Amino acid sequence: MARPEYEAVLWDMDGVLLDSERLVQSVFVEVMTNGGPVPDAERSYLETIGLNRTGLIQWFLSYVDSESSAEYWINQTRDRYTERAKTELVLKPGVIESLEHVARSGRRQMVVTSTRAELAEAKLARVGLLGYFESLLGGDQVTQGKPHPEPYLVGCSRLDVAPAKALVVEDSPNGVRAGLAAGCAVVHVPDLVPTDPEWESRLAVRLHSLEAFPDWLGPKGAETGR
Repeated sequence: MARPEYEAVLWDMDGVLLDSERLVQSVFVEVMTNGGPVPDAERSYLETIGLNRTGLIQWFLSYVDSESSAEYWINQTRDRYTERAKTELVLKPGVIESLEHVARSGRRQMVVTSTRAELAEAKLARVGLLGYFESLLGGDQVTQGKPHPEPYLVGCSRLDVAPAKALVVEDSPNGVRAGLAAGCAVVHVPDLVPTDPEWESRLAVRLHSLEAFPDWLGPKGAETGR
């Protein structure tokens, strides 16, 4: 079955480009087991993947009684993560090859992340990826974060690309749902959370790793059936 020619690739960042979700999960467990309010922190963390700060605050309100308390624990996790990321943050396998392949094909690229734009730019610059993208949309630049479609709709608008011509690459259920709701084609590359049968049939493809992405995508103008 033929598939459309994609004009742009919209990348999630954490868990797709950066092998950061395991690091954040480790930090979250560390913080929660040292006085934090969230039980079963390793499992509970999975519910937060893909949420922007506003979404995180709402999530924490199931465990704390005020937004200020939620902000405190979010900041504790952020600060500890920032310190560890200086030496522990690495790229996911296949990232450079995938970004280079998309660049050679002439497709446009941007990052659509739930992380604050300023922090996301700093993280991508630190690992040498920022120059691949013509735009970056952070979680603080939208009214409603993933799983709402707004981030990917705004991303497509910035690139002046129709959602049907945009390919979203995501690892989290929240991100996948956002991309599908926006009308984009979605590639799921599972990280900490496996592909959900609820939406698996709606994916363009599920890949075990970005190492398989260049061969799957093919050169521009040569998209074929799965």
